[in-house]
Amino acid sequence: MRRLAALLAVAVAFAPASAQDLSARLGAVMPAELAGQLLDKGLAQNTVYRVKGAAPSMAPDLDLAREALGFWDGDEPAFFNETLYLYRKPAEKEGEPGAETRRISAILRSLSRLEGIEYYSTSRKKMRTLYEKSYIVDNEKSQKRIADPVGGSADGLSVLALQKDLTFGEFIYRYDYRETADSAAFYSRNLEPLSYLVFDLIDEERLRASLIVRDMGDCLLIYSLTRVDFLAVPGIEGKIHASFTTRAQAMYNWFIKEYER
Repeated sequence: MRRLAALLAVAVAFAPASAQDLSARLGAVMPAELAGQLLDKGLAQNTVYRVKGAAPSMAPDLDLAREALGFWDGDEPAFFNETLYLYRKPAEKEGEPGAETRRISAILRSLSRLEGIEYYSTSRKKMRTLYEKSYIVDNEKSQKRIADPVGGSADGLSVLALQKDLTFGEFIYRYDYRETADSAAFYSRNLEPLSYLVFDLIDEERLRASLIVRDMGDCLLIYSLTRVDFLAVPGIEGKIHASFTTRAQAMYNWFIKEYER
């Protein structure tokens, strides 16, 4: 009994210290209230639709997250969704901070593995395929499929990808990559106008999405930011707004599924 009591005492002593350590590490890159929400719920989300003067406010104090904030120009977008996730690694994947950065970067470059991923369609009330096609091409003209560039560092890499989704159709996107000692990121934009039904809904480069992943050793801190400027078309703009919210979640789910393989 005394031995069991001693073990329990040790467990109690160490558990708060571990939580306090993670809280401190998160608090170094974000407000304490936001860090507390991540520790409690595993995510924090901010979605804004046609609110004048609104701007993303949850980006962690990281170089690549600041680049995501700067990844927009011109008039403010009609919609943005930003989400912070705290993913706690399985024990066997824990290690030194940054030890898995190169592997994380390779996942973000594996655009062909986006084919077939699903998202929840709020208008249809069911799961739906997001990307029917997704692969890197050599250039905009020939659009010849080439392999995912998963080797080496991704820092400064830019690729073109052909992606066909069931909402907008088949178009070319550009993905720019950045990599630091403990973080990897992509920043994507549409290079062609996107249409919906009979409407030219989104001009070129007015759909921009970023995904930043920081390897903290025992967990991953992930920041997702999607900004879109689209026409206010009665009857469909609400559907488009809801669609981009669930798409952002689908990209996170895809990354985690690939990471856990």
